[in-house]
Amino acid sequence: METGAVNRGKSPGISRDVIFRLRGLLPVPAIFIMFAWSSPTVVSFALGGAIVLLGELIRLWAAGFIKKYRVSAVDADELVTGGPYAHVRNPLYWGNFFIGLGFAVIANWWPAYVLFASVYFYIYSSVIPHEEDYLRETFGRVYERYCESVPRLIPRLSPYPNAQGTYSMEVALSGESVTVLVHAIVAALFALKFLF
Repeated sequence: METGAVNRGKSPGISRDVIFRLRGLLPVPAIFIMFAWSSPTVVSFALGGAIVLLGELIRLWAAGFIKKYRVSAVDADELVTGGPYAHVRNPLYWGNFFIGLGFAVIANWWPAYVLFASVYFYIYSSVIPHEEDYLRETFGRVYERYCESVPRLIPRLSPYPNAQGTYSMEVALSGESVTVLVHAIVAALFALKFLF
């Protein structure tokens, strides 16, 4: 769940905390490689664009439930279990999955899928456990009960019965404004490559 986790200095090598802080920058080289080798078509752009839009809509839904938006450190004043968090513990990362997949489709270059999957797995195999450690330490048994009912990655159909949290479009738009701008710029670059 993207609502919390600070590394307590327990991870060897490149710490989970460092990966968490750089999670927005780590995909950039992959995007440049995809762009350099891409050959977008009308079909790949339309299909990939729709997938990117789906991912951003998921992010906007999830971000609206997070009252404290974190960039460089994981933090949480409350455990959010409402909205998409009532179905899966990491809805923001589902959004990121669809956004990355969408850009791979737009690129219309098969190695883009391998590149996307590798970067995605590398980032979130560290970030998710990092956040879970923080949430477990911060919310204790309440978080454990939530984990027992709500899957980490595969959404449950029925919502978590003790769901808590309210949606704020203002919070969603505030938290996602930079992300939406970056995705629009990347999409525009692919569109320019297609046109010229």
